[in-house]
Amino acid sequence: MVEKRPVIEQESVSYEGIFNLKELYQLLQGWMSDKGYVPVEKRVHESVAKSGKHIEVEFEPFKKYTDYAKSVIRIHFTAREVTDVETDVDGRKRKMQKGKVHVQIDSWLETDYEHRWEIQPVFYVLRSLFEKYVYTPFMSGFIKGVRDDTNDLREQVKAYLNIERFK
Repeated sequence: MVEKRPVIEQESVSYEGIFNLKELYQLLQGWMSDKGYVPVEKRVHESVAKSGKHIEVEFEPFKKYTDYAKSVIRIHFTAREVTDVETDVDGRKRKMQKGKVHVQIDSWLETDYEHRWEIQPVFYVLRSLFEKYVYTPFMSGFIKGVRDDTNDLREQVKAYLNIERFK
């Protein structure tokens, strides 16, 4: 059975104002590839209302550390009341979006994701002993890596949105 160890839960960034939706999406995609995560889009939903578009995207990128442990980060991106606007950026007109953005990030470490240690009950007991006495230093390093990646992603999104605020 896959064991999920939560590392960071419900870390979020909210913003209201002018932003570039395409650039924000590319920032998330670029971050995943730069950090070595395999990008997985779990859900994409877009609807149109009188107040503007409502866009919801959920990513669950993962990075394998070993055949036993991998990190998973869930990125839930929501943009509400999105309308297109033209703004003047560096003397040029650019098409951007105006609305409310909310990015929620959860991360965890998955162990035995290939279900190798649950074939027999004896292996399950050995797995708990293995994790407790042999694999502990590695697990703490993996957890630190997941925490650092999650914090880096949050800071990148915050920095991008704050930069857009002052353009």
